[in-house]
This record gives sequence, C-alpha cells and structure tokens, in this order.
Amino acid sequence: MPNKPKRIKRPWQPKRVPFQSAISHQKFYNSRPWRECSASFREKNPFCIKCESKGIVRQSDVTDHIIRIKDGGAKFDESNLQALCHSCHNSKSGKESHGYKEKK
Repeated sequence: MPNKPKRIKRPWQPKRVPFQSAISHQKFYNSRPWRECSASFREKNPFCIKCESKGIVRQSDVTDHIIRIKDGGAKFDESNLQALCHSCHNSKSGKESHGYKEKK
C-alpha cells in the first residue's frame, strides 16, 4: 500500500492564504449600505458606460469604483462610481490587478 508523502515544512516561507485580497473587502461589498448604494446607482445608470462609448447598448450589472478603495478612492462618492457590465468590469479589474492604470 502506498504511503502519503511527508510534508516539507519551510519556516522561511510565509503561509499562503488563497483569495486573501477578495476576503479583505468581502465584508464591505456584502454590507447593506454598499448593496443599497450600488442598486440605486445602477437604477440611475442602467447601461454599461464602456460599451456605450463603443456604440453598444448593454445592461450594467456591476457598480465599479473608478479609483479602487485600496488606492484611496471614496467608497460611496458617486463621482468615483461607474456602471459596468460583467465583461467590462472583469477586464478592468484584471488589468488593475496587474498594475495597469486606465487613462481618463
């Protein structure tokens, strides 16, 4: 019968925690004030602004912070919010996570 290999403990390496960045903001994005703010903002702005600039009409699914909260953006200020569809939001967030900043 095969034996399970022993784990090698490396005390000099920090312990990895999966999805640590998502968990740190999870409490804020699941809070009632944010959900209400997001819903009311999407009622006022029902279409994705990125798609609209390309001439495509697509419903907004996500309220996105233009300047990320961890970069000093305001949490509830409507001038820091934009309505995006899922694909535009995922594209923007993916670029930001790799250090790319969009030009205004």
